[in-house]
Amino acid sequence: MKINSLFFSTLFGLGYFEKFPGTLASFLSLFIIWMLKTNLNIHMVLICYIICLIFSLFVVSESLKIIKTKDPKQIVIDEYMGQYTTLMFLPNELKFYVVGFILFRIFDIFKPFPINLVDRRDDAIGVIFDDILSGCFAGIIIYIFTII
Repeated sequence: MKINSLFFSTLFGLGYFEKFPGTLASFLSLFIIWMLKTNLNIHMVLICYIICLIFSLFVVSESLKIIKTKDPKQIVIDEYMGQYTTLMFLPNELKFYVVGFILFRIFDIFKPFPINLVDRRDDAIGVIFDDILSGCFAGIIIYIFTII
């Protein structure tokens, strides 16, 4: 199970790229999320999100036991979850994906308060939920600007 955990937590090995593994994972995630949202109704998209979140917590927890460092850069399934969080309730249009990608990456890289507090945790919750919170911030900002 340890090999499988690393395989999934690195998004099928994408996390092993030396340059910008988080950005690459976020970019790949856009296509996966687009496919989900194009082919499923919002209820199924939400169910998939919950399943992915539980699965992510498990594989990241197992991977951290193997890698033994705080928030290792090769674990990038959290980028997928953060990008999913950003786009889940937004319209399935290119402009939202572009802005969502940029805003999510900004929040994920700079980790403003309170994201930085979650990021301090050295467990699977810290690895994943700083990205989910970054995704929430990005998604909410986009949503606010669409209703103004």
